[in-house]
Amino acid sequence: MTTEWNRARIIQGQADSQLNDLGETQAAMTGEALKAIHFDKAFTSDLSRASKTAEIILQHHPDVILVKDQALRERFMGKLQGTKGPANPSEPSLESHEAMLERSVGWYNREIVPYILSLVDNPDERCRNILITSHGWLISSFFKSMIATGVLECTDDLLGASPRIPNASLSVVEYSTIGSGKQRRIGSTVVQYGDDSHLTGTQTLRDNADMDALRS
Repeated sequence: MTTEWNRARIIQGQADSQLNDLGETQAAMTGEALKAIHFDKAFTSDLSRASKTAEIILQHHPDVILVKDQALRERFMGKLQGTKGPANPSEPSLESHEAMLERSVGWYNREIVPYILSLVDNPDERCRNILITSHGWLISSFFKSMIATGVLECTDDLLGASPRIPNASLSVVEYSTIGSGKQRRIGSTVVQYGDDSHLTGTQTLRDNADMDALRS
C-alpha cells in the first residue's frame, strides 16, 4: 500500500499513515483483478492503509463483511516510527520478529484453520475464497515461516522470485483435501507470491523503509 511515508522513506510500523493517490489507484487495479472472484470472507489489518485497500477491493463484493484485526498489523517499530533510517536494530521498543510471527500465526490458527477444517468436515464441492490484506514485512515473514515449518508448500523458484513483497501485490494459497476418512488432511500450496503483474503501467514500490532502516 503506497503512502507518502513510503516515498519519503519514513519508518511506518504501526503508525496509521494514509494511502496516497497512487496507493488508491493500485488498490483499485487490484480490485479489478479480483472482481470475478467470489469472496466468502475478508480480513484486514485495522491500519487504514491496509483496510482502505480492502475496502476498495470489496467495492466489487458489497455483500462481504470485512473484519479488521490488530493481529494483522505491520511490525511495531516503537520509537523508530516516524523517523528515517538507519535505525538501531536493538531499540528496546521494537517488536521482536518472533513476536510478530507469533501474533500472525496465532491469528491464522484462530481464524483460518478452523474455517478450512469446517469445509473438510462438511464438503459441498463449492470453492471458497478468503481475502486478506496486511503489510509487506508481516506477509513475507509469515509465508517464509509457514513454508519453513512445512505448513505451506512452495517451490523455491516462486518464493525466490519476489524477495520483497511489492505494494498491492497478490499472494495466493490453494487448499485441498488429501486422502479420505480418518486419513483425510488439508494440503496448502502457495501458487502465487508477491505478484504485481496486474499493476502494469504504474510505479510499483518494492522497497520497504522499515526493513531497510534496520539493515542500513
